Parts: sequence; structure tokens; C-alpha cells
Amino acid sequence: MRRNMQEVLERWGRWAASEEYCSLVDWPALSVTPYGTPEPKRSKPGCSDEDGAAIDACVAHMGMMRGADDLLILGQRFIGGHSLRHIADATGENVHGVRTSLAASEAFLEGCLAMLGIRLDMDPEVLESEPVVCAQKHVLCF
Repeated sequence: MRRNMQEVLERWGRWAASEEYCSLVDWPALSVTPYGTPEPKRSKPGCSDEDGAAIDACVAHMGMMRGADDLLILGQRFIGGHSLRHIADATGENVHGVRTSLAASEAFLEGCLAMLGIRLDMDPEVLESEPVVCAQKHVLCF
């Protein structure tokens, strides 16, 4: 089962931005960015509290395994809603490094959710369809 992790994390980010004290992760470094954390957008759906808590637990575990820099980049992107260029300028990293960090974080979180067998309430909306691969042999007729 493959999930669109960017959509999952965007929904989690809206949940985490609106739930001030529900997060297991301490996000004090987000307040040092020039724009701060924007108000959550009401037009786009967030995630349920159960989904948010499950993803948040995986993010907290990622923070212990991968380090504070990757956690900060993930928070600035999905909770803060900042662009990759803004994150690169704020962290002193290049855009390619930010992109690489986000890809690694998304893969870690997708693996964590899969390993724990967590089914999310938002799964019907964020599942990616897996292509059906079939082998077809050409037959020569004489």
C-alpha cells in the first residue's frame, strides 16, 4: 500500500498547526523564521485526531533517528507552509539539500507507518493506485 506522503504530511501539518498542545514534537525553532507559522487554511481538509497522533508519533521517532535539522525542515515545510527556497535560506542549506532531506523524511515516515501497520482514516483519499504489470509474450506463427 503506497500513500501520497506529501498529501498525508500536508494534512498532518494543518492538524499540527491547529492543535497547539497535541504534538509530541517540540517545535520552538519554527518561531525563529521571519514569517512565523501561518494560520491554518480552512478550505483544505486536515486529518483526524487519530491520524494526527499516529503520524506525530512517527515524526517524533524520526526526530530521534534522523536529527533536528531534518525535523526542522519537515516542520517548516508542512506545518509552516514555507517554500523550499525560503527553507534553504533560513537553514543555510541549498535547495537540493532541502529537497533531499524532505524526500528522506517522507520515505522514513512512510516506512514507519507501514512497519507499524497503521491504517489512516484518510487512506481512501491519499492512496496511490499501483500499476498492474503483466508480461506479454509475442507468439510467432509459421
